[in-house]
Amino acid sequence: MKAEKLAYFFEACELRTVFAEWPEEIGLALCLDEAGTCEMLLHHHDEGAAVLRKAAAVLDAPKGGFAVVPPVEGYPTRRVLFSDEQKLLKLVAGEDDLAEMAEDYLINYRFEKERKARPAPAPAPEPVAAAPKPAEPFRWRPRLHFSEPAPKPLRRRKPQASEMPEGYASAEVVRDADCQFVEAEISLGYRGVRVTLAPELVTITARTVLVEEVGFRDDFSRFVLPRKAVAGWSAGEPLVIDIPEARFPAGLRQRFAASPRLAEVTVTDHGVFVAPGAIVPPPAPEPAAEEIAPQPLVAPRKTRSRRILSPVRVALAALVGAGLMTGTMMDAVELPLAFDAPMFDLAFDTVPGTEK
Repeated sequence: MKAEKLAYFFEACELRTVFAEWPEEIGLALCLDEAGTCEMLLHHHDEGAAVLRKAAAVLDAPKGGFAVVPPVEGYPTRRVLFSDEQKLLKLVAGEDDLAEMAEDYLINYRFEKERKARPAPAPAPEPVAAAPKPAEPFRWRPRLHFSEPAPKPLRRRKPQASEMPEGYASAEVVRDADCQFVEAEISLGYRGVRVTLAPELVTITARTVLVEEVGFRDDFSRFVLPRKAVAGWSAGEPLVIDIPEARFPAGLRQRFAASPRLAEVTVTDHGVFVAPGAIVPPPAPEPAAEEIAPQPLVAPRKTRSRRILSPVRVALAALVGAGLMTGTMMDAVELPLAFDAPMFDLAFDTVPGTEK
């Protein structure tokens, strides 16, 4: 039967890869139970078996009732995958003040050791300041499950009447919180899952970042990226975020591979929350040009403009009119026989002295 409780010990050399100021004499034990609760125990490397007794008290288990990694004689152990070790180390790295707590623990341990080594006090000793109490174990409830045991549901604390439901915060708390909403697209390509912010503005010069840390909601309806994924980005600018395909469950990979999807991205101080939505609609087709029925060919007709008589025709018309008027007058008056000359000759009689 496999132990469902585990005490995982980190040596100082391992912790110094995360915290540069970690004291060399202090180690760290992570006590995890089957409900996903994790408690930290700082200890001095000279404490020996006392650390295991403390871990047994924290886990509420007798000797042999929990596994120990690395193996310790007299306790069961278990194989922890490298990926699970990295999860634990990331959880430890997320506690910024842990190195300071280790320094305080070392000071308290040395003080207590010196106090026990002192001889019996004189009859009238001077008052000695009380030694500071050792810090209580730091506790938090991460969503952490090892790959080996079957996952179990987390125990959720019931909210009190005056509290907000889990996942919500009161207006007083979020009044000045930074929050931005961005339209995006999600697709699956040869670089993995791609989240494109402001896709309509993306060009070949758009910045691309690679993010490997991703978390999923329990119903997989959305996922979250670390806040550093959008470091240096401003609202209204395009940004391309690539995530390795292997980080996503098979169901989501198939969903994104079928077709790109719209997404709503919320950027807060806690992270970048991505909610996939509907399929990206295809571009609207261009309207077809209207077909015009062929018309019979008709010879173009010259536009008739207003007729204007040339000067020659005007003179000719005036001459004809004058002739008509003259003829009418000649009919009304008898002309003498001397005028028995043709009208045309009279009208164009030569002036004396001009004949050739």
